[in-house]
Amino acid sequence: MKTISIEKFYGNDLLSKLFEPKPSECCKYGFQHRIIKNEFVEAALQCLCLDDIIISYQEWDLKQAFQLLINHPEELVKLQFEIEGDSKFRSDDLKKIDIPEGHYQFIYIPNAKGHLEYSRSRKVLDLHISLEHLLQFLTSQGLSDKEIREHLLIKHYSFFRSAMKITPQQHALIKELLTHQYQEGFAKEFIRIKALELIYSAFKDNAKTASETKWRVEDRTILLEIKNYLDCHFQQELHLKSISRQFGINEFKLKNAFKDLFQDTVINYVRKQRLKYAHHLLMHSNMEIKEIAFISGFKYAHHFSQVYLQHYERLPSETRQAINR
Repeated sequence: MKTISIEKFYGNDLLSKLFEPKPSECCKYGFQHRIIKNEFVEAALQCLCLDDIIISYQEWDLKQAFQLLINHPEELVKLQFEIEGDSKFRSDDLKKIDIPEGHYQFIYIPNAKGHLEYSRSRKVLDLHISLEHLLQFLTSQGLSDKEIREHLLIKHYSFFRSAMKITPQQHALIKELLTHQYQEGFAKEFIRIKALELIYSAFKDNAKTASETKWRVEDRTILLEIKNYLDCHFQQELHLKSISRQFGINEFKLKNAFKDLFQDTVINYVRKQRLKYAHHLLMHSNMEIKEIAFISGFKYAHHFSQVYLQHYERLPSETRQAINR
């Protein structure tokens, strides 16, 4: 499967710049329109960039399957409706976001690095909104700012445990947003309102997701502290008993609450952090593989190679060879 950077695909690697209106582009029914043509797709893109929200709709006629490389320094916050086709995101730190046809997902990634896989033609509506604007809007509609903010801190990357099915009501809102006949300023305000209706529709029936947990607020706060600690100390030798003692939480709760909140065991989470760091060193240093394994927190180079192969589907030596070609 061939790979292309987001900059080469769209002509810009920053979403804030990609969707900025250009005087030369056709503007109809409130949207700016542009055509994208490359060896992978022929696509039509229409977008509206407002102060508090960016609305983007794309239709792709796919020529061949491909991977789109993502290295986005800006915070990525969006509600993505995969109307036709599908989207598969794989981050460099081994997170996955799959959105099949007819589903949507709310995505929150502070620093998006990884790749997207596309194998079908698609129609997709993306609603980009800053986290602060989102929380202000949801709070104004009676939803809990605190619960949603905490939920995003715990489970950032995607809000819902898996992609949600687009409802008939949401399909109707999308159709209204895309096929209205209004012009100029009224068209833009109409699109904005329909986009906010879609955002509200996604959260109003699922806001309880944020607060559905058997763990107390105090427990969740400690678990967030432990996760941050693991992010900084993954290279060290770590034991559940010493971690539970250090943070004043019993070992049973540590194991079970961590897995419940972060969908991973403590041991596997630490292993992923070590692999992520080792992968970075393989890509950006000339250190020997056995030295990388040791520095990343693996005792034995052969065990590191086995675990690396399981996650990246190739050996560390193959990654190093690919860089040097």
